[in-house]
Amino acid sequence: MSKVIIDEIKDKENIILAGDFNVKPKTKTITDIENYLVNVFKNELKSTFNMRQKTDPGYATAVVDMIFVSRNFKVAKHSCPDIDVSDHLPLVAELTI
Repeated sequence: MSKVIIDEIKDKENIILAGDFNVKPKTKTITDIENYLVNVFKNELKSTFNMRQKTDPGYATAVVDMIFVSRNFKVAKHSCPDIDVSDHLPLVAELTI
């Protein structure tokens, strides 16, 4: 997965890459992407799942949703609100160039 992503973004500017990657952050896949982009929430989140909607306790320590941005962006603020709108929690980032 990371090779496909890197091939698409490596020569581009102003990249925002976000979504459910279905992979944990401390993997080669994510490390490879971090060689090109900044991981906005790196090492900050315990889970990206809404535990109101999950019964398996494994989700309580699973981070699969991420936001990456190119290095020319400055992350002014970012948050992961604990709200009940999906089985995943939202990730919010305010960026400036």
